[in-house]
Amino acid sequence: MSDQEIEKRLAEKELLDALNGIRTIEGFPPLSELPEPPFCSFCGRAKNEVGALVEGHNAYICAQCAAEARRLLLRETGR
Repeated sequence: MSDQEIEKRLAEKELLDALNGIRTIEGFPPLSELPEPPFCSFCGRAKNEVGALVEGHNAYICAQCAAEARRLLLRETGR
């Protein structure tokens, strides 16, 4: 296995671990593998679980995560 393949697998494992941490907090069952794209880059839910996804640069966000991000940004800016 090449160094590049090892790095890719480690990155995928780190992403899966991070998504499962968020899914646990949100009350969703953990994933055994990364879902097929597109999926929300924040909560890890697949498009068929959330409906619409907004695409960014190498990332997607679902409506629920976008609403939570908005709430947090408003709190941080004092609005």
